[in-house]
Amino acid sequence: MPKTKKEWVVAITKILMVIFGTVLVALGNVAFLVPLDVNAGGLNGIGIIARVFIEDPNTQVLVYNIIITGASIILWIIGLIFVGKEFAIKTLVATIVFPAANWLFTACPGISNALADFGQLIKTAPNGTTAGNFLMAGIFGGVLVGLGVALTFVGGGSTGGVDILTFLLEKYLKIRQSIASFIVDSTIVVAGLITFLIKDQTLLMPCLSGVISAFITSIVIEVVYVGSQTSYQVDIISSKWEEISAYAQDELGRGCTIIPAKGGYKGEDRPILRIVFEKSQYNLIRSFIAKVDKKAFVTFTRTNAVFGEGFKPHQNENLFTKKDGNK
Repeated sequence: MPKTKKEWVVAITKILMVIFGTVLVALGNVAFLVPLDVNAGGLNGIGIIARVFIEDPNTQVLVYNIIITGASIILWIIGLIFVGKEFAIKTLVATIVFPAANWLFTACPGISNALADFGQLIKTAPNGTTAGNFLMAGIFGGVLVGLGVALTFVGGGSTGGVDILTFLLEKYLKIRQSIASFIVDSTIVVAGLITFLIKDQTLLMPCLSGVISAFITSIVIEVVYVGSQTSYQVDIISSKWEEISAYAQDELGRGCTIIPAKGGYKGEDRPILRIVFEKSQYNLIRSFIAKVDKKAFVTFTRTNAVFGEGFKPHQNENLFTKKDGNK
């Protein structure tokens, strides 16, 4: 548990990010995907498969929310038992907030009515339901869901749900998590496709749009979550390496590492200057190198994450752990 005021501020900020991200996931589902039965996998996809066989709108809402809530709780308990407390802690907030947000958006008077009207507009505008309506619902729903998932990751949490199945596949069958996630979501999408086509062949479009939506979601997660951690490393071979080093340290506040090396052609001593920096400083460093030595040999490498002085601190990313990672 956090002890200092600063640690509490960090922990609360992370919790708020997870809550906001989870609410965005629920909003993307309810506002865009559910009205047109766009199945992009996950718990939402399971709820959509169940509700499509029910004609009464009120009963549809009830069944959808019961399935989302029940499945969230059951999967969280399975995760606690088979994956461990760390997973349970990371997914606890989302397990509570996601079903609650779904109930709020689908059953709370006022909010649910507004979203229902919006969903009807998405479904029928401008000239009835067409392929374009399904496509737009899948794209915008995918963007909101992807943004929400990315924010929960940035906050050190997880959306939970069917993620537990991917963890189990990784732990017991040694399947990489990315592949396991694809298998789980693909299974839900294919199950929806088969189920929908048995009921009504005109429901093919929601399933195809769900595939596009899932793809959009993964792109947004990549851009927001992975992109937010991206830094750069540059290796420089230049006769002006001392001047470049001074600029990096004095102007940009970045440390430099000098790596002794020899040229392969003449065997001359040619030090390599290595600098790690934020992506916002990329143009500054590149421009300065070009200014002082146009013949410099430079290679830029993008990194997924950098930890240590001047960058992200070494710490456990769970919501309720101390910086040293102890429970």
